[in-house]
Amino acid sequence: PGLLLGGGWLKVDQPDEKNGRRGTGDQAAHVGNGMNSLTHNVFGYGSLLWNPGFAYTQVRKVWLPDWSRRLWQGSTDHRGTPEYPGVVCTLVPTPGSGCWGLAYEVGNQDWPAIQAELDYREKDGYQLRRVSARWQEEDLACWTYVADKQNPSYLGEPPLHELVARIRRAAGPSGHSADYLLRLAQTLEELEIEDEHVRQLVKALQVQ
Repeated sequence: PGLLLGGGWLKVDQPDEKNGRRGTGDQAAHVGNGMNSLTHNVFGYGSLLWNPGFAYTQVRKVWLPDWSRRLWQGSTDHRGTPEYPGVVCTLVPTPGSGCWGLAYEVGNQDWPAIQAELDYREKDGYQLRRVSARWQEEDLACWTYVADKQNPSYLGEPPLHELVARIRRAAGPSGHSADYLLRLAQTLEELEIEDEHVRQLVKALQVQ
């Protein structure tokens, strides 16, 4: 199936609709153990959803258990400045919950260059981690970037009105934080992903 994301078609392998996150064994068989010596998977949950910035061979809509998407990370190099950091996504541990995103498959030979590019892109507080996502009935080992609460750009868990005020005001080399939030919400809608945290922020941004 293809999804129209931001004006362009992206062919995304969707989970089995009949069985939700868990598809049939036949449908999952081609995934195998989720990662082999020939491929790597990169889990995207923020701007990677609409702008991965690298070539990939396949993309799957996957479920990452026990993590949630939160706009609690400051951005001093993309959506803000060192003087007034913007607001972007990170993942926070949430046992029993989870986060939908996209897993981009890349070839082993391409991974070192892609990792170097992503390391630079995510240099403001993010660290590369291995996580286990779910695609159909299979575990899918992925790389992803997480900015934890120990990094210097972490915003904490500010009250909604404070977070929205920062999103409204902040801007950096990659654009305004408000545009980031609205593009994220648009992409999640196109991917048929519900995210209450993002929905609340958009609603508050539009009201204020």
